[in-house]
Amino acid sequence: MPDPVVHQRTIDSLPEEIFDVLVVGAGPSGSTTALHLATKGHRVLLLDREQFPREKICGDGLLTDSINCLQRAGLMDSVRRLGHEVNALSMFSPSLVELRLKGDFMTLRRRALDALITQKAVTTGAVFCHGNVADLTVEADGSVTAYLSSSHRTLRARVGIIATGVRLNLLKKHNMIQQPKSSAVAMRCYVRSTYELNRMVVAFDRSIIPGYAWIFPMGNQEYNLGCGYSCRLKKKRTPGLKDVFRVFTEQFPLARDLMSKAKAVSPLRGATLRWGLKGTSPHGPGNLLATGETIATTFQMTGEGIGKAMESGELVAEVVHDAFESGDFSLLAQYPARLKADLEPRYLSYKIAEKWLSKPWLNDFVARRVNKSKFLKNSLAGILTETIDPRTVYSVRGILKSFFS
Repeated sequence: MPDPVVHQRTIDSLPEEIFDVLVVGAGPSGSTTALHLATKGHRVLLLDREQFPREKICGDGLLTDSINCLQRAGLMDSVRRLGHEVNALSMFSPSLVELRLKGDFMTLRRRALDALITQKAVTTGAVFCHGNVADLTVEADGSVTAYLSSSHRTLRARVGIIATGVRLNLLKKHNMIQQPKSSAVAMRCYVRSTYELNRMVVAFDRSIIPGYAWIFPMGNQEYNLGCGYSCRLKKKRTPGLKDVFRVFTEQFPLARDLMSKAKAVSPLRGATLRWGLKGTSPHGPGNLLATGETIATTFQMTGEGIGKAMESGELVAEVVHDAFESGDFSLLAQYPARLKADLEPRYLSYKIAEKWLSKPWLNDFVARRVNKSKFLKNSLAGILTETIDPRTVYSVRGILKSFFS
């Protein structure tokens, strides 16, 4: 199915005006921010350094939080038309203990997903342009001025929002970053294969712990295969990701079977991730804010970043809208506290779960207990839908309870 068409203007076509909001970066967080602010009637300029549609390194999986955000954005009909529905997920422990869970998931290439959200932002009134912001300055009144690498034009806005993912140069210029190191690194490719597999697969293979590999069906005999590991928990002697990926596809049974019937395999491509909601100041000088993976919204353990990026985009849009409605831009300073209250508690739970899963023997033990306990199995399914705290499963209390529930 062809990619959505995105109306991306040139910088030179822009009128000389001061926008209400400038959003730098049109990934899920930036485009969601632009969409919700434009819906509320604000004059929004959305910029991205790439010409859309463009490739993005990602697992392409949409879990409950992503689906809920897309529903609120009015995009689920389009996502269902372009994406692939998956109703089951298998998790494999290091000793190949399999956990099968039911759920409502989807997969959709990021080039299509990002184009859909961005185009919806345009239809609601946002202006989308192709341009690389080389620098941002904050003026005495708190407004921002953007300087572009490809144009002599400068762009002005009363509020600036940085949503550039793992590219942190703009945050560094304004001392908004305390931990610039990546949290994790991942690599993926697309495989076209006649092998039939219509469930998501997550494998905590011994070759990659502390990390995991995945196989996500994309529909039409296409699969997203990848692997990644935490830079923080990475063992010193862990081999490079390319070697890890090769071992996974040669030794993990489902990956080996899929590759044996492969008709085409795309080149491996890698990317870094920032997770844990740590190491960044979401509110910079003046009216400058940051959102999405730029502020490390990706989850530990799952590596799932689309949903939390979109949720942070919704949240920053609410804060900015309140500031415009009241005329009091000091309200922007409430944004970090809102993030802390609404999102941060979930990250602590996932950090604890990540530590449990990074130990092969403990990972195997929990997998075997889950298969024997309806309580743990239902709880694990609830973790994926964010209705259950991960500590319900990944804790001594949870394991003990499983013997009696």
